[in-house]
Parts: sequence; C-alpha cells; structure tokens
Amino acid sequence: MMIYMNSTKKGKNKNSISEPEPVDEKLKFSFEYYDSSCKYCLSDWQKAEISGALNRLKEVNQKTYNDLFREKEVYHFHPVDWSTTKEKNGFPDKKVNNLEPFQFALLGINNQKARIFGARQDNIFYIVWFDLNHEVDPMTKK
Repeated sequence: MMIYMNSTKKGKNKNSISEPEPVDEKLKFSFEYYDSSCKYCLSDWQKAEISGALNRLKEVNQKTYNDLFREKEVYHFHPVDWSTTKEKNGFPDKKVNNLEPFQFALLGINNQKARIFGARQDNIFYIVWFDLNHEVDPMTKK
C-alpha cells in the first residue's frame, strides 16, 4: 500500500472548505490508520447498523472527492475543526494527523447521526473512526 504523507494541512474550520481539488478518481478507502482500540469502533455497532454502514460505504466508494464536494450538504462532508470536537488532539496515530481530517455522514444509519472520521489525501480516504452517535463533533449535530 502506498502511503501519502506530503500534505501538511491540519484541521480547519468546516465553513471554509476549499475549492474542489482536481481529484476525479473514485475514492478508495484505507484502514491503515483505523483505531480499533477506541470508543469509535464499528465492532460495537449492531448487526443491522454494520450492514447499513458497509452498504453506505459501498455507495460513497463510487464517488470522487469532487462528487462529495458538490454534494457536501447531503453527505455532511467537510474538514474537521478539532477545536469544536471532543477529541481536541485529533487522531491517536500522529502520522494520520499530518493529513487533512474529514468527516462524512452515513446516511440512514442511527437517525442520520452516524459519521465516519478519517483523513483524505488525493483519492484515498483513511478511515479512523466510526462514530455511531455523533459524539466526536456534537457541536454540529443535526
């Protein structure tokens, strides 16, 4: 697996999302930085929630970064501003903190509260957390 570490962007204000980057390849998900020892684990979810989440990931996997940018209101796709979250220090693996953190909603899961937190570089989205109850960033809870 290729590791992308040339981005030095930190979390920024979600209201200042940048213009779409020229990334028109479909997203690829990586679990290289998945935090399996934390409170935001997929394994803690109910069977139906896991099944729904995987189906939603399959759908999102058919999109490009630019698609998600255009549909950011639908998917609640935006950079993470760590100062507004419960996780002020960001992700536990400092290597992934060198990439720009993003979140997006898993539509149809837990009354629209479920979120994926990770970092994106080019068309790779590194999944770190599965937040079932919108706990990481409760300030933006719908």
